[in-house]
Amino acid sequence: MLVIGDIHGNVASYLKLLNRYKGEPSVQLGDFGIGFLGDGPLPPLPDNAWFLRGNHDNPEAARSHPNYLGDFGLKKIGGVSVFFVSGAWSSDQWWRTEGVNWWRDEELSLVELQTAIDLYAQIKPDIVLSHDGPDAAIEALHSGGFVHKDLIPTRTGQALNAMLETHRPKKWIFGHWHTRFRKQIGGTEFRCLPELGWCHILGGHLKTGHLWSL
Repeated sequence: MLVIGDIHGNVASYLKLLNRYKGEPSVQLGDFGIGFLGDGPLPPLPDNAWFLRGNHDNPEAARSHPNYLGDFGLKKIGGVSVFFVSGAWSSDQWWRTEGVNWWRDEELSLVELQTAIDLYAQIKPDIVLSHDGPDAAIEALHSGGFVHKDLIPTRTGQALNAMLETHRPKKWIFGHWHTRFRKQIGGTEFRCLPELGWCHILGGHLKTGHLWSL
């Protein structure tokens, strides 16, 4: 299974990667660019090419797309069960225009996030895929010098952290922060994928790459 980081509308490179691993199921972690770079229709995607919603995606357009994995939940993809959570907070929202390149419901609501937390606690998944990461992982990114901007608490990051405190999965893969990062924290292997980066989970092994190198 392929897990792909933010692409921000670079659909050509994304499709090139899918073609390289033709037939392999995939999940793109959000900031696909749906509605952010225009409202033109996307080219047809393979039935097994899923995507999450990031803060650079129009929520309504994403939810109406047949390849949208969903706001949160559990899905078995290529024989691998993954728990997933969409959405994130935009730190640059004050420089964007609502309904054009920013959407007020970019994050899940408090009620939706609490429902996601409850479901996560019930399922106790081994693998989590999300657009943003839990606060514990983002703090490690910051302290390690991978990001240099101030950390601002968000309800998405706090909700993901609440999930982590309830149950620690084996792997948690996220995007959003546009950097390559890997660290074991409390028994969980965290991976942040950079923009146009990817990792390939196959037979329990994980291979990483970058779409620019295709």
